[in-house]
Amino acid sequence: MRICVRSVGVFFFLSLLTLFSSVPLCAQQRLDLGVHLTPQLLFVRSERRSGFTRDALDYTEGGGGVAVGFGVGAYLEYEVLPGLSLRAGVDMARKRYAYDVWRHRTDSTSLSGQGVNRIVFMAMEVPVSVIYRFGYLPGAGQFLVGAGGVIARHIGDPQLETEFFGGSSNHPPFTYSSYSLKIFAGYERYLGSRFVAGLEPYLSYAPQATEFLLESRTTAVADLEIGVAMTLRFDN
Repeated sequence: MRICVRSVGVFFFLSLLTLFSSVPLCAQQRLDLGVHLTPQLLFVRSERRSGFTRDALDYTEGGGGVAVGFGVGAYLEYEVLPGLSLRAGVDMARKRYAYDVWRHRTDSTSLSGQGVNRIVFMAMEVPVSVIYRFGYLPGAGQFLVGAGGVIARHIGDPQLETEFFGGSSNHPPFTYSSYSLKIFAGYERYLGSRFVAGLEPYLSYAPQATEFLLESRTTAVADLEIGVAMTLRFDN
């Protein structure tokens, strides 16, 4: 898996370089390189399983939760029209999920327990987006809006810390979303004559949610993420 993820990232980066190296020299000033650091909030909620037996004497169920993750990456940005740009890059993200979980026994012992499940894994992501920048304001600042998402996502080996699940992490009982949609807005400002610093709050939604199959009565679902990208772009 690690070899596959690394190969995908290298192939994508080399493809971008090959694509943009074919642009005529007179248009090279439209191509910029940027980096970002992005704190993230990742949300989890639990949904009732359709096949759960209601008269089960001993069962586990999950609740909701939120945890902090982060992402770092680099991107290339190309201005296709005045104010309109395309962005593509490669990110490494540390995904962290946490949510409450309970165990219940419904016979005369009335046994119950409460805890927290935690799941952590690294992910390599390929994000793309379309960005529109408004005219510069007094003081060399400008606002922007954008839309896009992650078109490919590959994960590494997960770390599981669970209260009541007895399975093996060698075969983690979850499915992850390989793509997601994102909308964002932002503000950026020149630092000197070439470097541009920016803040881009965003909202991300995965139509095919990540699911954690750790409880007998519920399935934990993660499809929503918010964050703020702190960007630094070299204006070529």
